[in-house]
Amino acid sequence: MSTDLSNHTEGHGGPKHNAVGEEVLLGLEAAQGNADTPSYLAAMLYEGHGGPKDEAELRRLYGLAAAQGHADAQCRLADMFYDGQGGPKDEVEARRLYGLAAAQGHAGAQSGLASMLYTGRGGPKDEVEARRQYGLAAAQGHAGAQSGLASMLYTGRGGPKDEVEARRQYGLAAAQGLAEAQIRLALMLVLGLGGPKDEVEARRLLGLAAAQGDAEAQCSLAGMLFNGSCGPKDEVEARRLLGLAAAQGHAGAQALVARMHNAAHGRPKLEAEAQRPRVTKGKARKGASENATAQVEDAAALAAAAARADAAMAELLTEEESEAEKARSKKGKAKAKKKAGAPTEASANASVEHAVEVNAAAVLGGAKTKAKAQAGAKAATVAEAEAKARAAARAEAEAKAAQAEAEEHARNQAEQEAKASAAKAHAAKEAAAAEEPPDDFICPITHNLMIDPVSAADGHMYERRAIEEWLVGHSTSPMTGAELEFKMLFPNHTVRRQIRTWQEAQRCRPAGPAARP
Repeated sequence: MSTDLSNHTEGHGGPKHNAVGEEVLLGLEAAQGNADTPSYLAAMLYEGHGGPKDEAELRRLYGLAAAQGHADAQCRLADMFYDGQGGPKDEVEARRLYGLAAAQGHAGAQSGLASMLYTGRGGPKDEVEARRQYGLAAAQGHAGAQSGLASMLYTGRGGPKDEVEARRQYGLAAAQGLAEAQIRLALMLVLGLGGPKDEVEARRLLGLAAAQGDAEAQCSLAGMLFNGSCGPKDEVEARRLLGLAAAQGHAGAQALVARMHNAAHGRPKLEAEAQRPRVTKGKARKGASENATAQVEDAAALAAAAARADAAMAELLTEEESEAEKARSKKGKAKAKKKAGAPTEASANASVEHAVEVNAAAVLGGAKTKAKAQAGAKAATVAEAEAKARAAARAEAEAKAAQAEAEEHARNQAEQEAKASAAKAHAAKEAAAAEEPPDDFICPITHNLMIDPVSAADGHMYERRAIEEWLVGHSTSPMTGAELEFKMLFPNHTVRRQIRTWQEAQRCRPAGPAARP
């Protein structure tokens, strides 16, 4: 940053800058090619100083600084490419930029590059190089890199396994407040991996991670508080922590909260019955009858429409004949007036015209009578067709109703047979389940059904009271005889729930064969 801009930002030689003025000066310096200025201007945009936050502009400015070799800008631009901020996502370019910044010794870039190398994002997977990059960043005190390196040391990925160094690296990251490292270190302290056991310190570390809102830490610490492991028992605090973890969607915490609620208030009875719509005999008949009636009404309406059309056509023909006859009559009268000078011829013509008129009237009357007769015949035919259609519809409706009744009867019979088969299968299943409890429910020490099953370090389940009595005088496994790594017991809630379900099923079972269907 130039001396003039530095004086302006610090208020030397005049009033102290405002954010907008500083942004203008930074823009001028960036245009002159100052490598640090675009990165500083990008930081202002990211924080929203001097104007609204603009990720696209932020990415552009980081690009200008990264192109000039600014390591921090390269790392931040790689973050944006990896997350797809301010533009399209590009893991290949993100890995390249991390590599450029890592080559300059940037700890954040070394950690980011190590993560991509370990997972194979943006290029081929390389666990050896990932472990080396984690080591370089961890040496600079980068907490995320220390935790990543510890994970690879613990699992032996990218090099030899080293639990002691893994525990040390987790400790360095945990001291910086990284919740993930605090949880992993607590686990190693409980199990005594990489050093001596320290359950009190493990509980403290879980408390620090839980205070940061980590759901896994809250759930683990709640279990220790509820059982009184590694310190005093505190069920109230355990419930509070489980509530916090459950609110974040932690499945294990949600299951424990539900179990505790059921234990306090009684398990609610759940009832569910699959139902489907049924068609009764009466409804089947009614539906078929209504369908047939509708078909009859439609046929009658069509026949009536056809009859009306025929009657209209007959009337139209009658009118046309009448008009033609009137025209001929007028034409004849005009000719008669023309020949008024010849009385004899006129009289003859008049007689002829009168005869024609009489004949035309007779023809017209005959046409009308014929049209009426035809209309009557068609009406009778329509009525007969309607009667036949009604009879056919009734017959069809009765046939459909009989078919629906037969189908309903067959369906009912099939349902009864299915219910009988299901009842027989259920009775057989109950009889088989009532014989003996599963082997997994039997304690290998007492050879009785377990009430409070717990898991020991050897991976086997025992009745809590029996294994606790065993561990008073032994440090070996009752099953294998091998030395136990630790004597801590873990409650197996899943098996306990299964045992209770099995016991409830036995109690609800009929008293004897006579009670079975």
